[in-house]
Amino acid sequence: MAVHLNMAEVKARLFELVNRVAFRQERLIILKRGKPVAALVSLEDLRHLEALEANDVSHPDRHPVSRAFGGWADREDLDELVE
Repeated sequence: MAVHLNMAEVKARLFELVNRVAFRQERLIILKRGKPVAALVSLEDLRHLEALEANDVSHPDRHPVSRAFGGWADREDLDELVE
């Protein structure tokens, strides 16, 4: 579960918070005027999120065939194969 902190607290305790995220794998949600605006996560979590994003076949930038059937997204000759 993520810890919620306001922006002023994050500014005052940034060094400590970065260590908590890096070494204890904590996730922190940063609030601005009481609303969540950002998160502080470990590099491992970020890499995991990026990998999920890269494999998201439903992403609108994916070729229609890739969205429908998955895979093949990295093939440069996909349009040629479809034609």
